[in-house]
Amino acid sequence: MTQAVLTIIVILAILLSLHLFIIVWLLWQQRYAKQKANQDHPAYLVVYASQSGHAESWAKHTAEQLRLIDHHTAIRNIQELSITDLTQHQRILWVVSTYGEGDAPDAAQSFVHRILSQSLDLSHLSFAVLALGDQRYANFCQFGKTLEQWLLKQQAQALFSTVCVDQLNSRDLEQWLLGLEQLTTTQFSALSIEKEHVELRFAHRQCLNTGSTGDAIYKIQLIPEQDLVWSSGDILEIQCENNTADIQNFLVAQQQEDAVDFIPQLRRLNLRKLPPRASLLFAEWITQFESLAQREYSIASLPENGLIELVVRQQQSESGLGLGSGWLTVGLEQDQLLQANIRHNPSFHLSHDERPLILIGNGTGIAGLVAHLRQREHWGYKKNWLIFGERQQQFDHLYQTEIRYWQQHGFLDQVDYAFSRDQAEKVYVQDCLRTQSVQLQTWIAQGAAIYVCGSLQGMASGVDHVLKEILGHEHVEQLKQEQRYQRDVY
Repeated sequence: MTQAVLTIIVILAILLSLHLFIIVWLLWQQRYAKQKANQDHPAYLVVYASQSGHAESWAKHTAEQLRLIDHHTAIRNIQELSITDLTQHQRILWVVSTYGEGDAPDAAQSFVHRILSQSLDLSHLSFAVLALGDQRYANFCQFGKTLEQWLLKQQAQALFSTVCVDQLNSRDLEQWLLGLEQLTTTQFSALSIEKEHVELRFAHRQCLNTGSTGDAIYKIQLIPEQDLVWSSGDILEIQCENNTADIQNFLVAQQQEDAVDFIPQLRRLNLRKLPPRASLLFAEWITQFESLAQREYSIASLPENGLIELVVRQQQSESGLGLGSGWLTVGLEQDQLLQANIRHNPSFHLSHDERPLILIGNGTGIAGLVAHLRQREHWGYKKNWLIFGERQQQFDHLYQTEIRYWQQHGFLDQVDYAFSRDQAEKVYVQDCLRTQSVQLQTWIAQGAAIYVCGSLQGMASGVDHVLKEILGHEHVEQLKQEQRYQRDVY
């Protein structure tokens, strides 16, 4: 073999080795790029839009279940979602709540304005929607339905039908689980959120607006049977019960006066909505009854006060007082125990700093505002401004003594009232805001945060309109993004 032939063989061997090296390197790069794409754009993206925390909790539970199948599953707040996310992800699961009369949660308003107003090509995208709502409102689960309609219009494909949930009803939520199980061919555990149920002893009730032309408003005080921790802005979820008189009337109507053994079982069953009885025995029939719902109330006190204080307005319905308001303002007997749990509400918590605070509300919304003022007093922060509305100063001046105390001790820099029925032309809290527009702009420029608590219709919507009128729409959206505009309205 000549030297020239050896040289050629060596060169060919080197070229072959180089070629193999390039092939291996390209295959490795392709695999790395695929892995990186999977990491950047996980198999499932779970997006939540939450107002009170329920949607966020269920989204987190959904993501945890999916990570058992695919660890690339990610979760994101809807206010952080971009058009790039929508165009590059293949499968998105949405867990969204509806706020008030069909509105998107505050955190989703930016998404609505930035993205839902656009037309996109989402033909690559598959989705499913878990919509949380309350059938007591006219536009039940409307934001979830609006989101579904928009996605379909952008040519996205539904993985399964949108699941609408009424007040976290377990049967409704089972449909979401079933859809996920069929989608993934995997058994899912129940997405139950463990709640720390506590016993509270009824201590005191007091009507705060005797003589008012409006429905009676009561201060309710409950003593915990154990040490509890909560923050101002948190919610007490009460398990409604039937009082003894209602149960006895029901037994008489069913000709079961002697069935006293059933009284404990009947306490938490809905006696206002009876299923067909047909030929069922009484004991069998009552197993078909729905359980009574829970009701939510803002906590007006702090743990340091040693009690839980609520502000409850009596609600009237065709069958009498409302479940929650009737139970708390009439049904509870002295020292009687009731079941409840505290729901933390981080979207309405205060920041522990000296920034100025503007508190706006009406009616029973005073509970959330009083809790924040008590917290600010406890921290020693004095730059606070209260704007509050009710009907008549003579009868509806709620928490007048406490407000006067905070004024006298420097914890309320300014108080503005809107007693709507005290003059010929009605005045509301949004009118106070408009009158004080210069001061509002000054406080906002100083870094003030705005907290609104009370009725959604009229008050909260009016306040939102005036804020945008004075500060501008973009500035108000910026305040929301900075968590300087928080609402707990109903």
